[in-house]
Amino acid sequence: MPGAAAVLLAAGSGRRLSAGRPKALVPVGGRPLVHWSAALFASLPLFEEIVLVVPNGPEGSEVARAAGLGLRAAVVPGGARRRDSVRAGLAAVRRAEFVLVHDTARPLATAALVGRVLEAARGTGAAVPGIAVADALVRGVSGLVADEVSRDELFGVQTPQGFACEILRAAHEQAPHDWDAADDGALVRALGRPVALVAGEAENIKVTFPDDVARAEAILAARAAAPERRGEREAMTPRVGIGWDVHPLVAGRPFRLAGIEISAEFGPEGHSDGDPLAHAVADALLGAAALGDIGQLFPDTDPRCAGLPGSDLLRRTVLHLAEHGYRPAQVDAVLVVDAPKIAPHREAIGRALAEALGLPEDGVSVKGKRTEGLGGLAGGRGVACHAVATVTRSA
Repeated sequence: MPGAAAVLLAAGSGRRLSAGRPKALVPVGGRPLVHWSAALFASLPLFEEIVLVVPNGPEGSEVARAAGLGLRAAVVPGGARRRDSVRAGLAAVRRAEFVLVHDTARPLATAALVGRVLEAARGTGAAVPGIAVADALVRGVSGLVADEVSRDELFGVQTPQGFACEILRAAHEQAPHDWDAADDGALVRALGRPVALVAGEAENIKVTFPDDVARAEAILAARAAAPERRGEREAMTPRVGIGWDVHPLVAGRPFRLAGIEISAEFGPEGHSDGDPLAHAVADALLGAAALGDIGQLFPDTDPRCAGLPGSDLLRRTVLHLAEHGYRPAQVDAVLVVDAPKIAPHREAIGRALAEALGLPEDGVSVKGKRTEGLGGLAGGRGVACHAVATVTRSA
């Protein structure tokens, strides 16, 4: 499954906030506004590319530093209109097939929302989140109520919005230059393409006016207190899961572990790429969170899982954990295989595994063991992996 890119829009002037600085630098909850969205997307390993769109001028460097992404993100200057900023960010996306566009003025989006939008975009080509309008609506003329407007089919649209990159690029290229579209979903609809509507979040507010800062800080404070409400022990105590996987080895198939090729002559047979390390680790993570197993999340009856690289499977597993409030904390894995040898590749495999899981390198351990001739796996023609993983509640 191809990775995704995130375009984070942080080029707004903040004029309506009357803060005397770019909106992205306005303090919210003790940190610059841009920090919250940057931290969310940086925590999700599925996003292989992050593009930060900043003000065009000397303040752009200050916004980039405030985001705290360092070399994790490409930084590009924005334009006069939102549409111009999106197009600039999209031009910096190099490899990803799908992109999520998010206004950093919405600092309270969650991993669960990101996951819903991305999955819907993968299925439809375009997706936006929205929340049903709760207030009664009227149409006003000359200061008087003219008539009531039905709210039954009305939704307030939010970000992040997700798209296949080729669709969003085409939408920007073909739309009239003078159209300052309210959002990217409108541009895509103008192409005649369907746009999926997924459930948004009431707390995913947009910081536009000074009162919005206070609302956002109140929500952040409530979230910070949540671990105390459900009990500090539940929030902090790691949960442990175990995983196991086995595959026969066949000729003419590459042998990859967490995306690192250790043999081109023979490798594990399977519906996906047969990566036993990725499969065992994913099963351990899912078990720790009591979220089933990889057979349920990545069934071999799903053609989208055919040839699925182990590194992508791990990234999607981490996103699935995040949707349910968990994150990986530590992984220990033992590969049992007579050949090829694991030791020469162990450091590279460990680095790749850590990257896919969003963990530091000292958060993973990978070891190789041989059967020493004692009734080896299928006479040495198989590979197995045992894994233990811990997860904790997301902050």
